[in-house]
Amino acid sequence: MLNALSVFLANGDVSGEARAVRSLERQGFSHAVRIEWDGGSVAGWGYPGQRQVEDCIVQTPLGTACCVGPLWFRGHFGRRALATLLDEVRITGRLEESALRGNFALFLKTGEHTWLLNDALGFVRIHASADGCFFSTSWLAACAYLQQVEVDAASAIEYVLLGAAHSRHSVARGVDLVPLGQTHDLKRRSTWQRFPDGFVSRAPGFVSPDEAVETITEHLRTVSTEVALAFPARVNTALSGGFDSRLIVAGLLAAGVEPRLFVYGNDDSVDVAIAKTVASATSLALDAIDKRVLNRSLPVPDIGSLEQSALFFDGLPNDGIYDPGADRRTRLQQTGDGCIALNGGGGEIFRNFFHLPDSAFSADDIVRTFYRGFSRGMFREPGGLERYETRLAASIRNIAGMSAAGDERLTRTQVELLYPLFRCHYWMGVNNSVAVRHGYYATPLVNLESVRMALRVPLHWKNAGALQSRLIAALHPAIAAQPSAYGFRFDVGPGWKARLAEWATCARPVVLRPLINATRRSLQNVRVAPAVWQRYRTLLPGEWCMDSLLDLTQLADEQALGRALSIEVAWRRLF
Repeated sequence: MLNALSVFLANGDVSGEARAVRSLERQGFSHAVRIEWDGGSVAGWGYPGQRQVEDCIVQTPLGTACCVGPLWFRGHFGRRALATLLDEVRITGRLEESALRGNFALFLKTGEHTWLLNDALGFVRIHASADGCFFSTSWLAACAYLQQVEVDAASAIEYVLLGAAHSRHSVARGVDLVPLGQTHDLKRRSTWQRFPDGFVSRAPGFVSPDEAVETITEHLRTVSTEVALAFPARVNTALSGGFDSRLIVAGLLAAGVEPRLFVYGNDDSVDVAIAKTVASATSLALDAIDKRVLNRSLPVPDIGSLEQSALFFDGLPNDGIYDPGADRRTRLQQTGDGCIALNGGGGEIFRNFFHLPDSAFSADDIVRTFYRGFSRGMFREPGGLERYETRLAASIRNIAGMSAAGDERLTRTQVELLYPLFRCHYWMGVNNSVAVRHGYYATPLVNLESVRMALRVPLHWKNAGALQSRLIAALHPAIAAQPSAYGFRFDVGPGWKARLAEWATCARPVVLRPLINATRRSLQNVRVAPAVWQRYRTLLPGEWCMDSLLDLTQLADEQALGRALSIEVAWRRLF
């Protein structure tokens, strides 16, 4: 397979392209294919040990298509999917979005069109240079294209505090994401919106829970069958005690697939205990992996190994680059031997993710509800918190199709859409993009069709996981009958205690939620351990890039400090 793409347009910076090539080689990729046309070139890159490049490229006298990441079209996968897609676009001049699935970045050239795009929700990121002449699935390569790389302060703050920058602007000034739902027409040097009418389906809402369950489970069976046909006996999937991973396993079993399961945690972990119970009940193989034990057997990272980690994770992963090796090793194991690794990310489209009542809210309300897990004192500059909130709210309004500033309120449908289009697009897209760099990886629960179906479900059916419990039970009753981490079996569904807890959470006034979070932080008094702080700062002594922006001593978890470390390694060692 191809694991990275880079596109260079005529009139671009030739020396910048050479720098990007060196960056991709430094990241461990090997040059697999190069396609020239009169307006530029596209290069495909592979990672050692992957399936054949031929699975991801089609070249005919009538056109060319190649992709990074798994792509299905009209039920076909690989070369057949690309060939079918190429023919259809050549004949009709348009994309049938509902027939496209997977996590991918796609280059497609016919006589009339030369397009660059990704999956509908942007889960495989495409980075663009400020001059509009270079694009890459690798953030590090896009940064290398630049003559000079400067930190975008606002994006860096979001990355450290939230795990991802939550706008199209990356942590490197001059490197932006291809916007959600847009296609770059490389021939005409322009973009066009693939969803001019938005992401909401025109189909009416479901009239009953039974109708919703029947329609959604039919879709999930189809998705699972497509995975099974593309990867016969080569499906690995995560399993924990939660809804989403159980729903994936139920869908695979309903499609006649027996996946190999894996779970992360120690023997005392609730997730591990439940995963073992589920695996035993279904006679599925389970690999229980304790990453902490694995890391203890590996050397403590030095600056050289951190640099290698940054190259593996494309610079700025969600949890930072401080990985002795367990994370990298397990990722490669799950996608080795031509397997696909599945993850339940995005499954909360079938639940009430933001835990808000069925009402309209402002973008500021969403920020206060979910993106205020820290104190005002975290920001070094006066007004830093206000600027952070204003920028996030503006990004939310942009995703929702509203004006950049104003007091418009989001409808409940728009609030529901913010989970896949804002939270998943920016946060989950980072991890998915890292994953396909090293093998086939997909989050099959969340795609254009499943999002549209979830929006047709009344919110009160989703509360406390009621809908998702029914989906699991409808797909595979036996697996739904096993215990969960929520205190109830999915074949039974949430009882009054779970529903009361959901109601109490939703009833908390939005304006008070930052105060509630602050009180919880004060009572818990959680800070990064001094030994961890000292270890990180010793690796890179002196002032860090983020020291002038955030008081890093107030960070509550090692992952956040690890993200600040990631920025430092990128700017000191990679650029």
